[in-house]
Amino acid sequence: MPVTYRPMREADLLAVHEVNLRAFADLDRRRGTPYPGAAPDPAVALLRLRRLLEADPGGAWVAERDGAVAGVALALVREGLWGLSLMCVDPDAQGTGTGRELLARAHEYGNGARGHVILSSSDPRAMRAYARLGLELHPAVAATGVPQGVTAPAEVRDGGPGDLALTEAVDRAVRGAAHGADILSMLQGGHEMLVAPERGYAMLRGRQIRLVGAFDDDGARTVLRGALARVAERGESAHLEFLTVRQQWAIDVCVEARLDLQADCGCVFTRGDVGPFTPYIPSGAYL
Repeated sequence: MPVTYRPMREADLLAVHEVNLRAFADLDRRRGTPYPGAAPDPAVALLRLRRLLEADPGGAWVAERDGAVAGVALALVREGLWGLSLMCVDPDAQGTGTGRELLARAHEYGNGARGHVILSSSDPRAMRAYARLGLELHPAVAATGVPQGVTAPAEVRDGGPGDLALTEAVDRAVRGAAHGADILSMLQGGHEMLVAPERGYAMLRGRQIRLVGAFDDDGARTVLRGALARVAERGESAHLEFLTVRQQWAIDVCVEARLDLQADCGCVFTRGDVGPFTPYIPSGAYL
């Protein structure tokens, strides 16, 4: 059936979420690695999708086939930094050029951006598509496991909206652009913020450590240890992704905590001015 492309609308949110679930479940099936955890909370997923649609309508596109959403691409621009937040195609529509067309539209939204970032899954087709855009590929590892021997640093405390200025200063230092209200959206969606005052911060939700940044490596290690200690207190298995060669400081902390390193989590693509991108662990949703 013919596929058409149009800007995403509020009424598409649930359908986009469902396509996302089917696409990544299919990827896990093809890789032989079924997702071990519970399915994402729809309320949290829709909060993210709505935030991106409202903040970046020009980067939000869907593919439609026979009246149903068959794919989606969501891109954002923050202070001159473009990022691809979500790119997926329903399994039944894959191999038809749908992903290529969606990616082209999302990429066009970043025309004039000084830097570009994509956090890619391990899907070979996705990585090939991103490499064709002219972005540089940085291999990455994930770290997972119950943290051992980690003590929460005394200076790390719970953070919140009042610490937004710190997050913005850190973000501009490590990637040249603040997340701004994206951080508030993460908090609204149930993320915890941990802060080392005047040094750095981390965002986590459950066992997932989603974002870490600091002014220097020591500050980053401090807030990462605080996040790992918080997960260890719950007796859960921590998980963090997209650790490239630039994040040796994080790999060292993960090895100290006896986490397992896994090399099949995907990779990081960058182009242009993205700042030093260290000491920094990017967010999958907000880059």
